[in-house]
Amino acid sequence: MSNLTNKITVVPPSIELLFNNEKLDLMKVLCLMYAFTLKSKKRRKVSEIMFYYSLVNFDLIKLFEDSEENKMGIIPSPNLYFRFQTKINQILLNMSHLKFINLQGDLTKKLGDITVQLNSEGAAAFEEVDSVFFSNLKVEYTKAFEKVKFSAGNMQIIRGGRK
Repeated sequence: MSNLTNKITVVPPSIELLFNNEKLDLMKVLCLMYAFTLKSKKRRKVSEIMFYYSLVNFDLIKLFEDSEENKMGIIPSPNLYFRFQTKINQILLNMSHLKFINLQGDLTKKLGDITVQLNSEGAAAFEEVDSVFFSNLKVEYTKAFEKVKFSAGNMQIIRGGRK
């Protein structure tokens, strides 16, 4: 038994990329920030970024829809939202280091009080991406802005998983 517990298990890179792809997450956030700038140039709170990212990428928008799945009690789990919450700091720091965004706020305080704004370098970097996936993702973010308003009540639905 001790031989089994001492062995190091290594996940193949192809599998790890499916579930832990930091570059893809960074590009998805960049896409979201670009979609925000198409709507308005204002700064966004980190909590708003996490809210819309989760609606689209974790399919939590279903929590706000009247679908047959919801009526049957089949709802998406907010667990992915909470996992993403631990990654967002690193993603934003990487984006800031790449000079894609401007961060404003006290990094020693609550994460939700920090505001983020896409700058011209970040917008140019996203515009250079020629990908159907990211074009479609940008459209999905835009639809999410129209369907679900960012509010404290809606954040509670995301965190709690129920309407």
